[in-house]
Amino acid sequence: MSSYDERLTFARQKAAQAWCTPETKCIEMDAILAKAFADILVVEMYSPKLGCATTKELIDELSTRIDFLQYRTIDDAD
Repeated sequence: MSSYDERLTFARQKAAQAWCTPETKCIEMDAILAKAFADILVVEMYSPKLGCATTKELIDELSTRIDFLQYRTIDDAD
């Protein structure tokens, strides 16, 4: 299972929990709505929003890509 699939499964489970709160437990669950919401949420939560990022957020993103993801745009010159 890919990371995206895992995120999607998690988001769908969390969306379904919206029908389990004291305020909503009397409402019939709409599985299609829960799935649609989760699908949208995963895309929004995991796509980088660097167009509106501060300089620190950009530096943090680049640092994460370099340090943890070993992100490279070109091959090493070794």
